[in-house]
Amino acid sequence: MRTQAEWGCVSMGVSIRLLGRPEIIDGSGTCQSLKGQQSWALLARILLADHPLDRHEIASELYPETADPLASLRWCLADLRRALGSSDVLTGDPIVANLPPSTTIDLNSIDSADLNLDSLGPFLDGINPRSSPALESWLLVQRERYSSLIGARVRRETMQAISMGNYSRGSDLAELGVRRNPLDEGAHILLLKCFTLAGLFDAANNHLQNTEAVFIAELGVKPTAAVYSAALQTVSARPDGISPRAVIRSLIDSGKAALSAGAIETGVDCLRRAVVDAEQCKDQDLYAESLLQLGSALLHSIRGYDDEGAVFLRQAVEVAKNCDNASILAESYSELGYVDALAGRRPSAALHLKEALKITDDHASLASIYGVMGFNLIDWGKLEEGLSNYEISLEHARLASDRRREAFSLGLGGWGQIAAGNMELAQTWLTDSLKLIEELNWLSFSPWPKALLLETKLKLDHNPASLRSDIEQVYALSCQLGDPCWEGVSARVMSLSFSANEEFDPAIEWLQKGLISCVRETDIYVALLVDILAIKCDLLAQSGQYSEAADTARELLPLAAKTHMDHYLHTAMELLD
Repeated sequence: MRTQAEWGCVSMGVSIRLLGRPEIIDGSGTCQSLKGQQSWALLARILLADHPLDRHEIASELYPETADPLASLRWCLADLRRALGSSDVLTGDPIVANLPPSTTIDLNSIDSADLNLDSLGPFLDGINPRSSPALESWLLVQRERYSSLIGARVRRETMQAISMGNYSRGSDLAELGVRRNPLDEGAHILLLKCFTLAGLFDAANNHLQNTEAVFIAELGVKPTAAVYSAALQTVSARPDGISPRAVIRSLIDSGKAALSAGAIETGVDCLRRAVVDAEQCKDQDLYAESLLQLGSALLHSIRGYDDEGAVFLRQAVEVAKNCDNASILAESYSELGYVDALAGRRPSAALHLKEALKITDDHASLASIYGVMGFNLIDWGKLEEGLSNYEISLEHARLASDRRREAFSLGLGGWGQIAAGNMELAQTWLTDSLKLIEELNWLSFSPWPKALLLETKLKLDHNPASLRSDIEQVYALSCQLGDPCWEGVSARVMSLSFSANEEFDPAIEWLQKGLISCVRETDIYVALLVDILAIKCDLLAQSGQYSEAADTARELLPLAAKTHMDHYLHTAMELLD
């Protein structure tokens, strides 16, 4: 169902701006004033509702302390009709927007090609009416959601400019990203990569020093190693007497082999040198391949380097387009989709994956793409669609005899089956995933399906205490592997084993361990963090710790809104009402 904001279309007429300081501008260009902050909140509430609003409901949200809230609502609606220049809008009970087709609304233009990103401020900037907790929570959710959408657009535009060599435009956009969120390492990494790729090493060094000072002053710690890495100049020393193409091919192969053997630093260094040499010798296919391999290595092999990896993957997209290399193009888009899905930038992830699907008919590639689509959709709350995509991924993986992808989709798909309440099917998928993992000797992925398989047993009424020894082993293995995500999910399952017997204190302690693990790195699996926070809210409330539950809900609400996980908003709002 469309929201009422989507009824507007581009034409000459009234313009409604709700991003930044709100404005209503009539057809002559005159700004129409409103006589109270409640009027702006009411307008936004009506435009963003997916159904017409009941007058009693919205009046109680806007005027909880007013003697006659319906009279105040009528006054507000009259003020809005005056500003909009029409007596036929915002009428009825429930209230229908009924805006003329000539009305434009900036909320509908975030993906517009001619959008001026510099002009976009926070949703209803400066509007904080005295209202009910429900409306305050709604405003917080919308601010986080639109901040996320705008931030994702700035990020996409920045990476596109960098990938096309437009470093002036890239640095302007990256600086905008830094201004929007000065403590976001990803924004600083994009700006530093823009400087280094443009050869502006002094600018990169100056920005790095300033960033370090800001982080120490605001957070008490230095930025992570990924920020410092983004400021480094890559130096390539090519051996004499060997063709450039042979050197590049050797560097790519050596880098991949080193990564497979666990020599991460050596592998990444080889791939960095391959990128530089391939660019210098103008071999577009090798350049695209080296960019893809380096971007994937930074994404999957080193914690905290997702943003730098995404820059190289976006460059791989442009180079692959230029040399018409469909396989590299599809894989690069798929990896970009995975980066965004992991971070909760779901609409951006969907855009990348849609592009990937247009390019390839290769079974292995399609298995990967549909698997990431399922991953993104499940955490978006679109369970049926997400599970359907996992089924398609598995079909293509089996046709391609890609057992690693099959194991991966079964393992991640098990998370989706649990979310959908399909415990027996989840158990089957996770068991099958572990069988393949054992055949492949893929130890590093095993904690995820092992932990989730134990969760299915809990929910199928196995004795919680009898499962704890196995959960402990999974947690210990996760700690040995040093993987924050695996530690988080196994600590979460251990917590569930205690909460099943209403042993709330140890359950909450284990959840806290999981939270600490999840936020240890910057490139976290945000959906797992949201889920752990939601469970913590519930357990604190069940144990009578209502103040602590409300504090946790205040952490959960903006994070769920920012990452488009609306199915968790109700949990937080209930505790804040």
